[in-house]
Amino acid sequence: MKRRVFFQATLKYVSLAGLSALTVFSIIPDIFNKKRSVKKIILGKASDIFSSNTAIVQKVNDETVIIVQNTTGEIQAFNATCTHAGCMVEWNDTQHSFHCRCHGGIFNEKGDPIAGPPKKPLRQLQVDIRTSTNEVILYLDDASM
Repeated sequence: MKRRVFFQATLKYVSLAGLSALTVFSIIPDIFNKKRSVKKIILGKASDIFSSNTAIVQKVNDETVIIVQNTTGEIQAFNATCTHAGCMVEWNDTQHSFHCRCHGGIFNEKGDPIAGPPKKPLRQLQVDIRTSTNEVILYLDDASM
């Protein structure tokens, strides 16, 4: 291979790689530039929140969140949007499950689909209990707001 042909081929492939990289960076800039922020919401003491029922519904910004204390006492939080068609799910306290009225979807207390058309589980949100005060803290990041 002659030197001139080699340099032309090298220049062509380096230019192609550079253009490809520019295309990727311009199409998906959020992956490389966006910093995620986390919003912390203190909901109150667990004993007060779950004194009369096993779930509460909280509206945060434009999102509806259901915080559940399951049969083992564990506290979990879920986005209340059904993963099938985007309708709101409701907590059924007697059956310890989430129900979607739109298409009959049912999710167990861990958010997994058990009946109806939904195939994906409910989106779970991070929740924690501050041990010193027994307060339930909900964490929402940019992706969940």
